[in-house]
Amino acid sequence: MKQKVLVVEDEQDTADLLKHVLEREGFSVLQVKDGRQATALVGTVRPPSLVLLDLVIPYVSGPEVLRMIRDDPDWKQVPIIVLSADSYEPDIRRALSEGATAYVTKQKGSLGLLAAVKQTLSLGPTPRRPARKVPSTPTRKRRTSVDRQLGGRLRKKRAD
Repeated sequence: MKQKVLVVEDEQDTADLLKHVLEREGFSVLQVKDGRQATALVGTVRPPSLVLLDLVIPYVSGPEVLRMIRDDPDWKQVPIIVLSADSYEPDIRRALSEGATAYVTKQKGSLGLLAAVKQTLSLGPTPRRPARKVPSTPTRKRRTSVDRQLGGRLRKKRAD
């Protein structure tokens, strides 16, 4: 059975790219576009294997969604990777201290994200391991930012 990943991302292009990358790797993906939709799922559906959570989302903020997941008895063990455009160190420390399993910046691209997803899912339940900032991928040539990938997709769409 495929592992399910909940993607909480308000930017449709980024959400579509995440879904494509994750499905290509064999994951089942459930997408929601704001915090209100994410919080409606908590406690009403079976918990996913992993949550990818953008911090800046409409209606209910990412940190509030994070706290709600950690407070729910069925969802509290679900690993959460915060995915954000912001690499501001205090925000990273805050997200990790509030229960995020890992923090990945969107600039690290899909290789960095996939490495974080695979590493996080291989480690087991969240409370048994310390929170950490996921290191960047080792090779610079292979690393492509989400923005760069999206830019390429957008140019292709416009040319059609």
